[in-house]
Amino acid sequence: MRHELGIVMLFAMLLTGCSTFSGITTMSSSAGEQERNFRAALEQLGNGREKEARLLLERVVGAPPLKGVTDEALFRLALLSLREDGNKGVGRTQALLDQLRNEFPRSMWTYQAAPLVSYLAGSRSARSYQRELKSLRDQNLSLTRDNRELRQTLERLKSLDLELEQKIRR
Repeated sequence: MRHELGIVMLFAMLLTGCSTFSGITTMSSSAGEQERNFRAALEQLGNGREKEARLLLERVVGAPPLKGVTDEALFRLALLSLREDGNKGVGRTQALLDQLRNEFPRSMWTYQAAPLVSYLAGSRSARSYQRELKSLRDQNLSLTRDNRELRQTLERLKSLDLELEQKIRR
């Protein structure tokens, strides 16, 4: 009985060991794939193929974080996202830069991104001020129209008052 229990324990330990080594192999092959995708993305960028580079960078960013690869991929993808239309691109860029700052706070790419982050913040506040200015202009125009209508109504009332006084005097 003891002998059988020992064999079962040995067998269980061997199986656990195999799965541990398998996990390490899978992890390193994943890192290798990320590095290959990243190098391919840089090559695509060098050839002017931004769309293909973007897809490869998104694969790298979507995989488990790998220092030295994922951080640079996040930075480059953020730059490419700036070209997207409207606020969608700026929002995506901001999200990627936030992810870079949160996952890799000491990366050189986080430091490189700092001026871009502050530029985006300034740009966002400028857009906010522009929206507020447009709203104020619209309100001003509406108030000007209301003022004009009130003046016309007041003039009509004055005219009617004068007519009424003249009728009373007769």
